[in-house]
Amino acid sequence: MNTPTIRYYANMVYTTQTGRTTPKYTIMGQGGYYPPMEQLRGRDGSISFNLMPQSREDKSSTPPMRLQGKNSLNFTGLRDFWVGGKISGFAYGYPMDKPTYSSKNKPNPFLDYKDDGFLFIFHHDEQDPTNLTPISIELIVLENAKVLISAYCKMLTMGGFDEVLGQLRKQANAL
Repeated sequence: MNTPTIRYYANMVYTTQTGRTTPKYTIMGQGGYYPPMEQLRGRDGSISFNLMPQSREDKSSTPPMRLQGKNSLNFTGLRDFWVGGKISGFAYGYPMDKPTYSSKNKPNPFLDYKDDGFLFIFHHDEQDPTNLTPISIELIVLENAKVLISAYCKMLTMGGFDEVLGQLRKQANAL
């Protein structure tokens, strides 16, 4: 399998304020440019996401976890976040392909990128293995990879992106 074009990379760090129960992650390093992300920039100029359990009644086809951005817009569901009852450390997702978010009737900033795929790497506190809340999340946006994103996630878990990830991490940390 060929490695797809990587459009964007972001390192999101746990930034939940004391007293909040929902884990919040803010982009602290990035590489590449992904125009829809600009629509998720907050008043403070940062891009943040909340890690949310899925609250829909029909859980048959919806992932159990999702990332929610500015104005409560669903960024993506996190497929394979849980595998065999345990946090896998990896997940995949993709943008919504409808022109608006129906519950909010807000334009979908990802519509022109609906065929892209998202890969996620979750990092946990090695000092506290009982804490299930990730301390950071890496996001990799793959161009036109939606149809193969589950296979790319498997490739990620087997080290298929290790070399390019090293380069992306260096680029993001240089910012």
